[in-house]
Amino acid sequence: IEIEAIAFPAREPGKGRIRFNDTAGSMAKDSVFNAASVLRKITGKDLADYDVHVNVIGGGLIDGPSAGSAVAIAILSAVTARPIRQNIAVTGEISIQGKVKSVGGIMEKIYGARQAGVKTVIIPRENAMDSPPDLRGIQVATVEHIEELFPYVFEDEGSFSVSAG
Repeated sequence: IEIEAIAFPAREPGKGRIRFNDTAGSMAKDSVFNAASVLRKITGKDLADYDVHVNVIGGGLIDGPSAGSAVAIAILSAVTARPIRQNIAVTGEISIQGKVKSVGGIMEKIYGARQAGVKTVIIPRENAMDSPPDLRGIQVATVEHIEELFPYVFEDEGSFSVSAG
């Protein structure tokens, strides 16, 4: 599943709106609110100051927390204008503390990503034992916190600066 996000400054600060595809289930939509907390903690930016649209390309159905870390990265990219590498895949529930938590179907997700031409899949560290042992043609990395994803997903090497105020 491919996820994209775009963000614009809200017309009125503090009154931004968030839109997510209707095909996203309630748990997937909750990940947007978790991402908002993580975004504020990492960058100091309040998602309420932006109009954000999160889109699942092709209208794919996502119901469950697996896309949480991908949604958070997409929103973070949109709000901070940092481009994302296109040859990676990310899975994992995102907590309000920024922890990347375990999800189901890891083996299927890795094989699906490889079939789609993805070079690197990042999974929750809690799922490390679920990764197939002898993979060829794809790298699997594990993370525990969203900030560990940054070197894998963002094209630049810069860090996020927290704004005062």
